[in-house]
Amino acid sequence: MSKAGAMLILAGLLAVTGCTRTVHDVATPQVDVLGSMLASESELNTIMSTTGLRSKTALRQPAKLDAGERASRPECVPVIGNAMDSVYQGTGYTNFRENQFADDTDSVEIDQAVAMFDTPAAARAVAAKTVGLWRQCAGDTLSMTEGGSSKSYQYVMAAPARIDGVDVTHDERPDYPGYGDRRAIMVADNVVVDVRISGTDVTDNQVVQLAKTIGGRNSL
Repeated sequence: MSKAGAMLILAGLLAVTGCTRTVHDVATPQVDVLGSMLASESELNTIMSTTGLRSKTALRQPAKLDAGERASRPECVPVIGNAMDSVYQGTGYTNFRENQFADDTDSVEIDQAVAMFDTPAAARAVAAKTVGLWRQCAGDTLSMTEGGSSKSYQYVMAAPARIDGVDVTHDERPDYPGYGDRRAIMVADNVVVDVRISGTDVTDNQVVQLAKTIGGRNSL
């Protein structure tokens, strides 16, 4: 396979993992305190030991699957994708920010999100719900099929762990050795930090460092 062809496949994988993130026109507050918690481009490049990450999009609400996109186990989608509507819907979050960064070839993607709640207890409930789904899905294979296509992508889901106070999990792609998604979630007071890094040879330490960089900023 040519390098260009491989990059196209990886771009397709990232599209499935990240799902569709629709940008909505919402009035931006004068000072976006919640959004300022998210890691900057330079911080992300430092965490990933690269220089090529660039901002792709910024969002104001959790994502849903694409129209027609199918999951063999819908409850397991939060293993491979962060900040999903299926987790956050009805939880009472009062504010939400998310952005995505990727390199020029889309071979590495970072998706970071923060959601604010009225109380720390409400934030902890969402984190606990997420980790509970990770445990429920551990050891199984999730199959994702794009709308209008018979092409499916396989994700072998690992058991979650806790590293330095941060809950983490990951998946592997059987057809693309070394490639996968690393997930982390943590609570900082009344804010949930929910992140994903997709790429080749990504480590738990990198996704934990990202979560703690964001969570350490919460002075809300």
